[in-house]
Amino acid sequence: MAAVLAASALALTACEPDGSAPAATAAATTGVPAAATSPAAASKPAAGGTGKSTAAATGKASKPAADCTADAAGRTVVEATENAYAVHVWMRAKSAKFVCGPDVPNDGYWEAQGAARLYEFDNDVKTMLLDDKLQAKSVDLFVFMKAQEACLKNAEPAAPYRCFGNQYEIKVGGAQNKIVSITQLYHP
Repeated sequence: MAAVLAASALALTACEPDGSAPAATAAATTGVPAAATSPAAASKPAAGGTGKSTAAATGKASKPAADCTADAAGRTVVEATENAYAVHVWMRAKSAKFVCGPDVPNDGYWEAQGAARLYEFDNDVKTMLLDDKLQAKSVDLFVFMKAQEACLKNAEPAAPYRCFGNQYEIKVGGAQNKIVSITQLYHP
């Protein structure tokens, strides 16, 4: 308890010249690596180079962009609600919209909206899960679906994978409108 209070006091008093918390303080107060403390940075795959927010790249917060949704342009994100993989592989998921939030000073977050939709998977689907270090790892579809199922049931998947809010960036293609790529996203 004393350690939590000390870290909280440090977080309140230790600021960068621009008023932002240093990366080490953010990690100490949340228990999450500094690169993962920014919701927008965390909502991007940890590996794969799809871009990072200023806060994640520098460890410092910056002034919000004129349009914080610019990072979300061209991305399709869904929030899974149900899946099956014993006979036929599918998942139901709600589409997610990138929201610039008043409580998120430098970025935004993905928010599920509307009714869940049925998605099927391409035979050659690329599946990525985040490990306990928030690194995206390529896994086979069965491992992916088993980990997703555990998360949907509020259980922990097999190590080294973890649950991070059931949000995924997907790419859909082909005449059948099937998922060809799916990557687990970090969401606190």
